[in-house]
Amino acid sequence: MVDIVKNVKENEWKSFLNNRDEATIYHTPEWKQFLEKTFGYKPEYFFAKDESGNMVGLLPLFYIKSKLTGNRLCSVPFSHICGPIGTKDISIELLEEAINLFKKSNLNSLEIREPIDDERFVNLNSFSTYVLELSSKPDDVWAKLNKGSVKRAIKKAEKSGVTVEKTRDLDDLKEFYEINATAKRELGVPCHPWNFFKNIFDILGNNASLYASKYNDEIIGGGIMTYFKNTVIYGYGASDSNYLNLYPSNAFLWKSIEDACVKGYNIYDFGRASYSNTGLIDFKKRWGTIETKLYYSNYPTKSNSLSENRESAKYKLASRIIRKIPLTMYKQFSDIVFQHFG
Repeated sequence: MVDIVKNVKENEWKSFLNNRDEATIYHTPEWKQFLEKTFGYKPEYFFAKDESGNMVGLLPLFYIKSKLTGNRLCSVPFSHICGPIGTKDISIELLEEAINLFKKSNLNSLEIREPIDDERFVNLNSFSTYVLELSSKPDDVWAKLNKGSVKRAIKKAEKSGVTVEKTRDLDDLKEFYEINATAKRELGVPCHPWNFFKNIFDILGNNASLYASKYNDEIIGGGIMTYFKNTVIYGYGASDSNYLNLYPSNAFLWKSIEDACVKGYNIYDFGRASYSNTGLIDFKKRWGTIETKLYYSNYPTKSNSLSENRESAKYKLASRIIRKIPLTMYKQFSDIVFQHFG
């Protein structure tokens, strides 16, 4: 038997995560603080303790209240994989607590972003993530890359004078935000709010960095990477459409991969992609990645999503409208709606 509590000391929390292989950056107290500060989500965390008072389990949850995507409990927003940590028996007890909480709440669903072996949950697969295994020798990873597209693009960027800098400078981050906003509007989707990026830098500290591709001292593309234990996650990236012929995304990705190899990271996670986004999937596969299917578990029914099916009439109509919104209004619109997509 274990005791389920709502709070633990932060040093105990971090020590527990450091000793669990399945722990991710999304289980950390920093990610909790980031979500609270950025979106005002209300957290509901369950910690399991054994008879000696040692922490032996964790299930992070957040309330998301949305007229667009439904009212739900989620573990956790803006993650591509996150669920209970602990032995099988402890995870079952944590999930029972979550189900009991859900039943007492006026919510539509409980979503756990990993597969749950329980017939009460509906397990669905709409996404995969694409993982590159690293080596201490960057040349070993280089050999995995697609010669006809990825390697050629990296070399073209270098020959064209594109340079890449790892930075935590706030002005660089602001430039990246503007590029990301313009690129996302061109795609017809809401963009990350400015505070999303600023809070990642402020709260995650050295566990987050921006790799910026520059041409003539101007940022033309960039990607934000997060770091936890042996894993790098490429979470957020965008390029200026006027410079796509210089391949800024290939440039900053390869530089970040090289650095990760040298610093001893084992895994480079390119992040999730919806199966309807075939172009993004093809891009990630060309980097020598291994596909890992993501199964999300919902109780008692599937939660809503506006982003899974890009071929739906609703999605296409929303995209057409978004592309026509003036940039200033588009940013304000995104600041309001982005939290619903957690």
